[in-house]
Amino acid sequence: MEVVRKSEALARAAARRPIREVRRLALDVKRLWRLWIKSDTARYHKIFIAGCARSGTTLTQRLMGCFEDTFVHRQEAKYAQLDLLDRPESNLVVKRTERGHAHLERLPAAVSLIYCIRHPFDVLTSSHPQTRGERRFHVTPERWLAEYDALLRLRKAQPNRAIVYVRYEDTIGAPDAVQGRIARALDLKSRIRFSEDPGNPMWATSLKKWERNEEFQAYLRGLPPAFVDRLRSFCDEFGYDMPDWTGA
Repeated sequence: MEVVRKSEALARAAARRPIREVRRLALDVKRLWRLWIKSDTARYHKIFIAGCARSGTTLTQRLMGCFEDTFVHRQEAKYAQLDLLDRPESNLVVKRTERGHAHLERLPAAVSLIYCIRHPFDVLTSSHPQTRGERRFHVTPERWLAEYDALLRLRKAQPNRAIVYVRYEDTIGAPDAVQGRIARALDLKSRIRFSEDPGNPMWATSLKKWERNEEFQAYLRGLPPAFVDRLRSFCDEFGYDMPDWTGA
């Protein structure tokens, strides 16, 4: 039997490997058990949240708890975590890790994808407590490019995949409309409105800070022209305006 053969192979590998790797192999065994033995694994609707840092991925993750019959895994995790969750809810939600973009193109077709986007100038001039002591802005141009390239690779590898794009600006400005669009796209039912979620207030002051801050604008004006061209391609696709001084 194929399952037995795979399980025996994992057991033999565990016997030859250091203790620090046994836990990872144990997770692999559990994943096999869920995928090949448990007959009810297909009942789950698995949803993965991706997107560049500072683009609203955490806000979207939290707001997914506003849907009925939905479990939101609070820690960032790889999409494989969806196979390890054993919950009574029908809908399972996991948000990507910092390096999740490196594997995005291999996202299983059965997993629904919510991809968060935000004006790149806001992303590139946003700070974060985890990195504030290391650098002024959390997302480097290299990180932004890596995330965007990962999205392009995914679309090339899976041209028929339906992606639910969630613009941060729309979530802040019209949260209930965004919730309705997610609900229709993923066949979810609302428990409470996004706008009524007491734990996730919408702060309009988080939008377009770079337009009101000379320091931010000075940084953005110094970005390499080739990188600005990539930003422009992103903005053209997702309906964002670029200021005149970028040559738009």
